[in-house]
Amino acid sequence: MGELGESYYILGVKVDALQPSIALKKVLSWFEEPLKFHYISSTNVNNVMNAIENKEFFDATNEADLSLPDGVPFLWYGRWLGYRLHERCGIQELMFEIFELSNRKYDFSHFFYGNTGTVLAETVSSLKKQYPDLRIAGIYSPPFRELSLAETDEIINNINSIHPDFLWVSLGCPKQELWMYQNRHKLNVRVAGGAGAVFNFIAGYTRRAPAWIQYAGLEWLFRLILNPIRLWRRYLIKYPKFCVLLLLSFFRCNER
Repeated sequence: MGELGESYYILGVKVDALQPSIALKKVLSWFEEPLKFHYISSTNVNNVMNAIENKEFFDATNEADLSLPDGVPFLWYGRWLGYRLHERCGIQELMFEIFELSNRKYDFSHFFYGNTGTVLAETVSSLKKQYPDLRIAGIYSPPFRELSLAETDEIINNINSIHPDFLWVSLGCPKQELWMYQNRHKLNVRVAGGAGAVFNFIAGYTRRAPAWIQYAGLEWLFRLILNPIRLWRRYLIKYPKFCVLLLLSFFRCNER
C-alpha cells in the first residue's frame, strides 16, 4: 500500500499515503494535462489542529491536490494502517525532489513568495549553488500586514504575468494554505505549495533537526528548544490536545 490515489484520515483530515518519489510522479503528471492550478499542503499535527479549529482551513487541507504526511508521527500512523511509509514526505522533501529535476535537464521555473527579502535572497543563493540550472522566475516578500483585496490581486497578476511552473508560498500556517485556497481560481500557475519554514532552512536561518532526531519523532522538541517563545503554544498545548482527541477517536471506533 502507498501508491497514487491512496489516502487515510486523521481526525477527519485527509493525508495522502505517499513517499517522495511517488509524490513527484503525481506532480509531473499534472504537466501532462491542460493547464490547471494544483496546490499542495504539507499536513502535520499543527495543520490538523488548525483544521479542527477553522472550517475554511479544514476545507483547504481536504481539497488540496496533495496532502503530504509531514512528520514522523504521521508516518507511524500510516504504517499502523498498513501503508509502506518509510521516508519523510513533507513539503521540503518534495521540493528538493522537484529542484533536483533541474540537474536532469527539466526546465521548470520557480517563484518564491513570502517570508522576508533577506531570507528569499539567501534561499535563491543557496539553491543556485546546489542546482546551478534551477530557473528562478521571481521572488517577492509581501508587507508584513493584512493585505487588501486589491493588493493581493496585484501580486497575483504579477505572478501570473511571469508564468512560473511552481509557486512556493512561505506565509506560515494556516495563512499560506488559506492564501492558496482562497486564490485558487485566480492563480494561473501549474503547482503551488505551502513551504512554511523551508525557506529559512535552505537559507540557513533556522537549523533543521538531525535525521536521527527527526526519525525518533523528537523534531518538535528540537524546534521548541530553539524557538520556545514562538512555538510553545503549538507544542505544549496543541500537541497534547491532538493526542487526547486521537485517543478519544480510537475509543469511539472501538465502541462501535
